[in-house]
Order: sequence, then C-alpha cells, then structure tokens
Amino acid sequence: FSCTMSSIEEQTAAMQEEGFEEVPGTDGGLLKKILKAGTGGCPNKGDMVKVHYVGTLHSDGVQFDSSRTRPGHFDFQVGVGNVIKGWDVGICTMQEGELCILRCRSDYAYGDRGSPPTIPPASILNFEVELFDFHEKEKELYEMDDEERVAKAEGYKAEGNTKFKEGQWELAQLRYAKGVACFESDETKEAAKDLYLACLLNSAQANLKLSLCQSAITDCTNALKFDDTCVKAYFRRGQAYVKDGNFSAAKADFDKGLEVDPENKDLASELKKCVVAEKKAAQKEKELFGRMGGMFGK
Repeated sequence: FSCTMSSIEEQTAAMQEEGFEEVPGTDGGLLKKILKAGTGGCPNKGDMVKVHYVGTLHSDGVQFDSSRTRPGHFDFQVGVGNVIKGWDVGICTMQEGELCILRCRSDYAYGDRGSPPTIPPASILNFEVELFDFHEKEKELYEMDDEERVAKAEGYKAEGNTKFKEGQWELAQLRYAKGVACFESDETKEAAKDLYLACLLNSAQANLKLSLCQSAITDCTNALKFDDTCVKAYFRRGQAYVKDGNFSAAKADFDKGLEVDPENKDLASELKKCVVAEKKAAQKEKELFGRMGGMFGK
C-alpha cells in the first residue's frame, strides 16, 4: 500500500474512540472493540477459521458487505494473505465465540485504491466479526509422507464403514474413494497392501448397493491389477457382472477365484447362482422372442 504519512496520521486520529484498543504491533493501524467475550485460545497463522462478518464504512456507516445475508459461514485460512491485513492480524487475537469490531486503517484494508464501487480510496473500515470455530488446516495429500497417507486412508475407511452400516451407500462410497486416493504411489500401496485393497473392495461393494455395476467392476479390476490372487476381487467383480447381465464374464471370475482358493464355499455358491440366473435370463429371452414372433406371425 502507498498511503501517505499525512493520510495515515489523519486516519489514525480519526479512528480513535472510547472502548477501542490498539492491536499490539499495528502502530495504530488496527483497533479492536470486544462486544461479546469468547473462550479458549486464539487461532494461529495458517489455521482454518469460520466467521460471520458485517463490513461498514467508518466515514458514514454504510454497509458494503455481509456474510450474514448468505448461506453458511465464511471459511478461510487466516494469516496467509488470503484476506486483508486487518483480518489476518485481528482474527488471530479472537477467541472462539467472540464478537468484536475490527477497525482497519486503509493500509490494513484496501489501501489508497479502495475496492470500487463499494469502498472508496483510502477508506477506514469497520468489521463486526464473530468467530465460530477454528482448527489447524489439514495437510494436502501431496504434503504427506507414506505414514500420514496410510493413517488418512484408515480414517476414510472407518468413516465409510460407519456410513455403510447406516445404509448411506453413496456417502460410504465417497469415503472409500477418498481412501483409495491416498495411495498414489506403489510404495504407499505396498506399505499398506491390505488397507488399499479393502478401500477398493469396500468401494466396489458400495457401488453394487447403488447398482453402479461398471464402477464396481472398475474397483475390482484395479484391485486385481495390484494383486491378481485377490479372491474377494474376483468374487465381487463376478457379482457385479451377474448384476449387469454379463454371465460369461461372471463365471470366468468365479472360476478364477476358485483356482486361487478351491475350497471357497462363497465362490462356489455364487457360481451356482450365476448358472441358475443365466438359465432364467435365457428362458425369459426365449419367451420374449416367442411372444414377439407370435405377434408378427398374425
């Protein structure tokens, strides 16, 4: 910002009001008045915060913005330059539940240029801010090491299992898919082979519940690309093929699974069901063509 010294001095003088205190280290550029006290600690730089705010011009009290007129809260990462300087500094002095007014000199707001058409150049701004929640920003996947990725995947799998038990198939599948996404490298997959396969196969099961057969088939195929001896993947992909009406592919998968585990009763049972289902489908098709032939023969 390029506010002149005289304008800064004038603004600093104009900002003074009983009940407002200077935020330390701001040289009078940021004042704060607590309207409702909060509890606990304050956010640190880099934390994610959840707030509501109402912004007004100090010169005439005209409101130029408010999050309270929109659905939800305003969430952002504080202290990293995503918002004006007055917010980055001021919100780090607030406690959870606190309601305050942050009075920002122009060099702590939008500077000499302002933010046309609602905020004139070199404007002092007042923000009534309420802090609802804050927490440390989670690492992005690319920032995590293998151990952290595995822990993240465990969490997603557990969440998915909970949603699955509640019958929320779509939400469960989304959690499992996030778990799968934690395994970008072969090294991570090898580090937690069973977990990687579980996320894929659970995703397949949720997709089956949603009748998304092709998605379930893709999940199982990816599992088999990683481990071609995974009996559960053959079993579940076979089920998906049956549901999709591809009985020959289903039988092939059940047979492959039985080659790996000849004593697997579930696979043997599904193979028998598949043969029965195929015969029923063929009989229905025959009857349908028979009726159609009768219609055209009249």
